[in-house]
Amino acid sequence: MGNSPAGTWRRSMAFIGSNPGLALHPVDRHGVHIPGEPASCFASFWIAEWSKWGTGNALLIATRQGWRSYGSNGYFAETLANELTRYFPEAARFPLAEITHTQDEFDVELDIERGFRAVGGKAELEISGILDRRQFLAPDFQLGGSSAALSNVYLPCSTGRLSEFGVEWPGAPTVYPGPRGPSSSAYVAVAESWAM
Repeated sequence: MGNSPAGTWRRSMAFIGSNPGLALHPVDRHGVHIPGEPASCFASFWIAEWSKWGTGNALLIATRQGWRSYGSNGYFAETLANELTRYFPEAARFPLAEITHTQDEFDVELDIERGFRAVGGKAELEISGILDRRQFLAPDFQLGGSSAALSNVYLPCSTGRLSEFGVEWPGAPTVYPGPRGPSSSAYVAVAESWAM
């Protein structure tokens, strides 16, 4: 297809839904970020209103110790990890070799005024403190040897927390200025679509 506009229009829709994400960076005992320290983990929560791989929810967590997923459908979670999440800039330092799946069911709250919360029996993700709301377009988002057209409404947030089996990950998201407004390693992406 190349990079031509005509090639973009020939793509088929692959996903419609929402995708909150959180990368936690190390902080000191006063809660201040430690300069130069990369994120210790990245969590991506997929809410599929429709996708060619199925519907429902999946929580993906990438760490230096490996990748894990939570949800009711292991195939759905693994496919989202392999096809999309592994190529996110936030996931780049956590190479995906394999993913371990844990069955879980989530109660999900998504409010574009307040933020996002997903509470499961084994894992929990919360993102809040919305700083901005703006459209994001990436007509040629790179997915390894191919690309996709990504569109969403991006809501950078100031706070976030992640826990697995009752143990909360340390750290905090990083908020930084961008050319179009504040950006953050904690965000909620709504009205998201991927065409591949």
